[in-house]
Order: sequence, then structure tokens, then C-alpha cells
Amino acid sequence: EGLLPTLGASQQDHDDFERFTDIIDTYKSRKAFTIPMELSSRDDDLLRLDLISMSGFLKDRGLDSPALHWYVNYACRDDYGCNYNDVSAWAGIHYFASRDVEEGTVLTWPEGNGWIVKRLREKLATRITTGSLVFHVSHDYVDVYDVRERLSTRIRAEHVIFACPTYLAKHLMEKPPSVEEFEYAPWLVANLSLDSFPQQRAGVPIAWDNVIYDSGSLGYVVATHQRLNTYQPQTVFTYYYPLTGPSPAKERTRLLNTSWQVWVDFILADLAKPHPEIRGLARNIDIMRWGHAMIRPRPGFIWSEARRKAAEPLGNIYFAHSDLSGFSIFEEAQYRGVLAAERILKIRG
Repeated sequence: EGLLPTLGASQQDHDDFERFTDIIDTYKSRKAFTIPMELSSRDDDLLRLDLISMSGFLKDRGLDSPALHWYVNYACRDDYGCNYNDVSAWAGIHYFASRDVEEGTVLTWPEGNGWIVKRLREKLATRITTGSLVFHVSHDYVDVYDVRERLSTRIRAEHVIFACPTYLAKHLMEKPPSVEEFEYAPWLVANLSLDSFPQQRAGVPIAWDNVIYDSGSLGYVVATHQRLNTYQPQTVFTYYYPLTGPSPAKERTRLLNTSWQVWVDFILADLAKPHPEIRGLARNIDIMRWGHAMIRPRPGFIWSEARRKAAEPLGNIYFAHSDLSGFSIFEEAQYRGVLAAERILKIRG
């Protein structure tokens, strides 16, 4: 239970985990790392952490436990989509030190953040236009194509909030912000419809979030875990695999060019480690390929001038995506959207 590998852990593993926890607690006591990240401390010793990798941070402090390195690397792959060799130590520490509460209890909904989307749509239904694609953004107007009516419309706008991933601006704007320093991690997500749950074996029971030790994947979540049915033979496993090679462009090519069957065989082989019978249980497997799933907080990027400048408005166009924070978590996306709205409201009085 939990992510920390305890079965077969050595004394060095225990000692290094304890030292790592003490280091993180020191940063917590300083309230150095916050969500949103823009409110974090700008102390020089903290900003210098952005210049080294998270793996280098551990090695520099003599933390050599393989189990600890697996654990920290897993955290970086999970939140940032890249290996801890390619993650800024500032971002890596932020993962552990920015939340000053015990997270033993998680409050969520069966449909995840979809519940929030539904509630927002209920309040804003009259102001939402669906079935439409923006194909040009300027300081005076936005051009929109209605896919149902096959009709283009020009909308005059005093202010524009650009909440798409920032790299898309170059496809929509004549003078977009520079995103040459922005790197995005590709992900594969698969939903496996199973006729029944796998057999429970040694270890802990199947949980909502299940991790396979020493796997390149992030494991899987049980999508039906929070249903209240007393008997539920069928289920859906959602499997996550970040492509963490040093070149995101090459990994995107691999993601795109690898066939569905090859990915299926790869996924089933990985899941067969804890569940040998998984192939016989799978009725259907849907695979989604996300070429630019999340921004990569590589060393030197979080507190770079490039990120800071991209987050600034261009005239009356305000950017509001989580990539402007240097890493993609829900709270940062929410902060960027609120910040853009507040800037406009301040101008409008």
C-alpha cells in the first residue's frame, strides 16, 4: 500500500528515505514551494535548484538508494511526463514540498474532473458555443468555423483569452509568443474493457491507482472503482504510459508510427506482470495518443526568461494555459485562467 517500496527494502533504503523526507520537510517549513508556483519563494538557493536535474540533486546529497531513485523518478514521470534526469530539481522538489497536508484521504468524483466540467457547463450553457473551430486570432477579432453549418464567422473582441496550449499560438496568430524553449511530453493512454477483475494474488488488493514497480508505465487506475454497485463483474482499467526519451520529437514519432497491435501487445505484456490472465479478460482496448500531453519542466526552464515572457499578455490577448507555469497540473491551469480574467476585469474597471 502506498508508493514507497517496503518489501525487501534494505537498511540503506530506509535511511535514504528518511533523509530525503527530512530534506523535503525543511523546504516545507520554509514554505518555499507553493501552488500556484508563481507565489513560491525567489530565494537564490531555491532558484539555483532549477539549474540542476532532480537525479543530480539526489546524487549530490549522497542519496543512492535504488528504491528512492525509482520512487522520485516515478513521481517525475507521473506529474511531468519525463525522466528525473530531464526534470529540474526545483520542479522535482515542488512535487513533494508544495502540499503541506497529509493526503491520506482523496476526495474526487467517479467521473473525475468531468464532474467539474459538467457543473461549469450548467452555469455557462448560454455562453458556450460548441462544434466550432477557431482558425485565426488577432488583436481585434477571432475567426471561427462552424463545422455543422460549414460557415465562417468573424467575432469582434475587446479582449481575448487564449487558453489553448501556448505552442498552438503559432498556428493561429501572425505574431505569436516565442515558445522555442517549450518542450512537450507525449503520452499514451489506453482503456481496457475487461469481462472481470483479475485474480487477486499476493500483496495488497487492487486499488483505485495501481503501480507496477520498475515498469516504464505509470500503472493503471480502475475506472469503475468508485461505483457503488455491490456486485460488479466487468470493469475498465485506464493505463498510462509516458514516452520519456530525451528527445520529445523522436518520441512523438514513435508514438505516431507504432501500430495499435504493437501497443496492445506492449500494454498486455506490462499488465501481465501482476495479472498473468489479463489478455484473456480484455474484451476491448481503446488507445489515445497525446503528442503534446504536458509541458516538460527541464532544468533551467521554470525560472527562465522565456517562460516568464510567454506568460505576459500580448496587447489585449491573454494567455492562460498550465504550460505557462512550467508544469501541467490542474491547480496551475485554474490559476492561469483566473489570472487572465482578473487582468481583464482590472482594465475594464
